[in-house]
Amino acid sequence: MSMHYIGLDIHKKIIAYCIKTDNGTLHGNGVIPATRSALEEWMKQLPQPWMVAMEATMFTGWIYDFIKPYADEIKVAHPEMLKAITAAKKKNDLSDAQKICDLLRVDLLPECYMAPSEFRADIEQTYVGEI
Repeated sequence: MSMHYIGLDIHKKIIAYCIKTDNGTLHGNGVIPATRSALEEWMKQLPQPWMVAMEATMFTGWIYDFIKPYADEIKVAHPEMLKAITAAKKKNDLSDAQKICDLLRVDLLPECYMAPSEFRADIEQTYVGEI
């Protein structure tokens, strides 16, 4: 069975996604609301197996924790290193999700450390609030 690679471009209210197969064939892309219920419905439709990557942002923590039990693997990209790799004149949420997906797929994603949720809880509550 072929792995499916997913790139997420996360914002406060929306999440853009791109799904590709091992060979780079586009399986799907789009935008969903940045809510637990929308993520849960979206994940039910995903082809199996899948791994996902997202850029480290202020909103990454809760999404990371929510998706982690369902993904075969989950990675977080270092924002400054990602920016250096993917600098482009045409920038939009779907193209950013596609770039993250492609970097994950070819194993070139510039990863960063994701602290366990118990260490992030107080900080995230202060800056993000309850989602």
